[in-house]
Amino acid sequence: MDNYLLTNRCTRTRVKTSDNHTLKVFSVFYQHPALLEPDDWKLFDAESEQVLMDKDTIYLLNKHVCEFGYQPKTGTILTCKITPIDKTDLDKHWDEMLQFCLEVKKDFAQFCDEETLGLDKLSLKSDQSLDCSDSTSNGPTLGSILEETTQTLPSKSDEDLD
Repeated sequence: MDNYLLTNRCTRTRVKTSDNHTLKVFSVFYQHPALLEPDDWKLFDAESEQVLMDKDTIYLLNKHVCEFGYQPKTGTILTCKITPIDKTDLDKHWDEMLQFCLEVKKDFAQFCDEETLGLDKLSLKSDQSLDCSDSTSNGPTLGSILEETTQTLPSKSDEDLD
């Protein structure tokens, strides 16, 4: 096999920096940047833009020539086709990449294990409230609804352990 297509798990995530730039996020392993420490995310030069990526995804991409696939309307990065830089022993290369990916998934599954955390659910309180109102309805405003919601981290699923 000459190349492999990786899927972005952060297609619905953007990060706004302190200097008001919005960054796209690409990760093969993690569904949201909050699942890792901030220091585990770095900027990666993806063709004509900088994208926020986790260190494990960067490790994979640095060993390959990368071709990103974008959603036409939004410009969201959906995929990355990777082709090994060194093609001398492709079977060995792909075996090493597979072992790396399995190790990352195993480590993350252990991190998410409820017994290890000692929690039933790990949830994050939303620290942002939007002041949006719909002047045509007498119901609650969007802002009041958002203040009451919490974000729950994704739980370990069979899909994540494949």
